[in-house]
Amino acid sequence: MKHDYLDKYSSLDSVLHNLDPRTKIVCFFSAVIVIVSEPREETTAFLFYYLILIALLLASHIPVPFFLKRCLIASPFILMAALMLPVSFLLGGKSASGNLNIGVFVFSLSILLKAYAAIILLVLLTSTDRFHRLLKGMRRMHLPNILTMMSALMYRYIFIINDERLKTNRARDSRSPGRFQSGRIKVYGNQTAKIFLRSWKRAQTVYQSMLSRGFKGDFPEFFRLQFKLSDGVFAVIMIVCFGVVRVFI
Repeated sequence: MKHDYLDKYSSLDSVLHNLDPRTKIVCFFSAVIVIVSEPREETTAFLFYYLILIALLLASHIPVPFFLKRCLIASPFILMAALMLPVSFLLGGKSASGNLNIGVFVFSLSILLKAYAAIILLVLLTSTDRFHRLLKGMRRMHLPNILTMMSALMYRYIFIINDERLKTNRARDSRSPGRFQSGRIKVYGNQTAKIFLRSWKRAQTVYQSMLSRGFKGDFPEFFRLQFKLSDGVFAVIMIVCFGVVRVFI
């Protein structure tokens, strides 16, 4: 079974896919910091930020609907954060006339624009390279080994849980065709417990197998990371584009 929740389009051939993962980690996270550092009352600069993001999307060759789905998943949380300011303004009774100050809407719009821009950049990062290559890039940048190791194990064990979910779904459907007439909560509760127990047992088996094969807290590396001229050119372009927008607009 093929799992590709994070790096579904990591096998494509594009300018972004061919970059060193360390270059993308530094550039994209720096871009997120630059965008988030924009003043709350500033919205004009986001027009230029999103033009840069659109150029990155086109350069990645990744379908736009993929990014829209990722943004849609995070939309409830983003909208809740953006609406908290107007709601608190109303509940606080700061407007005697009952009309919200236009600045409140500007602040809320700024939150929305910053959040979606950050999501697009992070999805670009995780979709243009294999997850294990990103983790190796983080290790080469001297991030704590325990952080990268836990991320790698969590990413792999998610697949174990999903496999057990698919198996129990198939078993449930074969024994109870059609919709449940009653006892739905009990059935789903039993299935959840079954998934947890099977995943826990299977994870123990996997870990014992890893120990028997010499696992000592780190995964073997079968490839090398190397900076190329294209990495330097891309980093300079990113710095210039985001820097110009942040400083002069």
